[in-house]
Amino acid sequence: MFTSFHASASATTAVRAAALALSLTLSACGGGHHHGNPGGPGPGPIGNGPTYDVIPIGLPGIVYGEVTRHGIANGGIVAGTSRGADGVAHAFLYNGHASISLGTLGGDFSDAQAVNPCGHVTGWSATSSNVPHAFLYDGALHDLGTLGGTSSEGYVISNCGKITGWAATASGQSHAFWYDGKTLRDLGSFGGDSYGLGINTVGQVVGYSYGPGNAWFHAFLYDTRTGGPLQDLGSPNGNSVAVDINDAGQVAGWFRNGAGPVGAFVYEAGTMRDIGTLGGATAEAVAINRAGLVAGNSALADGSGRGFVYDGTTMTSIGALPAGNFSIADAINADGLVVGSATTKTEEHAIAWTRKDGIVDLNDRVIAAPAGLVLVRALAVADDGDIVVRTNTGLALLKPRK
Repeated sequence: MFTSFHASASATTAVRAAALALSLTLSACGGGHHHGNPGGPGPGPIGNGPTYDVIPIGLPGIVYGEVTRHGIANGGIVAGTSRGADGVAHAFLYNGHASISLGTLGGDFSDAQAVNPCGHVTGWSATSSNVPHAFLYDGALHDLGTLGGTSSEGYVISNCGKITGWAATASGQSHAFWYDGKTLRDLGSFGGDSYGLGINTVGQVVGYSYGPGNAWFHAFLYDTRTGGPLQDLGSPNGNSVAVDINDAGQVAGWFRNGAGPVGAFVYEAGTMRDIGTLGGATAEAVAINRAGLVAGNSALADGSGRGFVYDGTTMTSIGALPAGNFSIADAINADGLVVGSATTKTEEHAIAWTRKDGIVDLNDRVIAAPAGLVLVRALAVADDGDIVVRTNTGLALLKPRK
């Protein structure tokens, strides 16, 4: 099965991978409550939608590439990570014309996680001591340092150039941070480690924090305008993680009770709400757009999986491709365009979904694609409709024809 989690070498990998892998295994039948449309493609015929020009991106020698949903901005700007035959990660920026290497902080590798419309990038790079440090790239690579410990990682950068992620403290804990362009601010924790995963333009940060002894973890909200301690968003059941926040302060995330099923939530106006499933036992939210539309993934009652869009009332399946029985939503833009992947009879294909056109195999919408090129998975989508896809040869940018 596929996963919507972009794995990293970070200290968050274990908890995030475990929970999201569980939710996207999507093998549990029944047991989940639901208030959605469980079957079939969304409204609209299969195969419609824009046509695209395809532009290879990534560094020379790329054989595999990684871009998170935060790694694209309007105007064809993309930040990601190229891996060559040696498997070593190298951060790059595609500036609308060419892919350029961001270099490193003195070590062997670098990893780009997010970019804003100015082309400013955050992620992490190995230092000369070969430990990861968060960076800001604004034409030059800047080491953001730590909170007194040895390592740090940047995850998200806002349109205003503010960054969140995590950094090690002098006591050895990992704490979420806020970078305001000058210094790292320690956002604290609930007694254990904490990690910042989402940020909006008004200065609110979301993520999750462990309690004492890292025995449990809850989603948090931090408002940099007022400061103060992390706000514990609680959980409908057990542990929780906030993955995204929009400028209205609406938060999306997931929760999990022990080794049980993963569920999806929306938090707004002081209330966390379980948004249900498409009929199966598991669901996860992966992103929320400015209008409050949530993209995520859910099990069906028969154990297969579908991406979904939740509009505040109804959870709608994005469907599946002909002869396939599985789809994943990875990202959503301001217009509600969802991208991800779906299975055909034999392989994984990149897809897009809108309410108008339903699910579309992006391989069928590319103009003059190079012979043998397969668009495997759509990883990120900009508000202007540009899409980043993983291909069988690396990475590509799809630009809609006007």
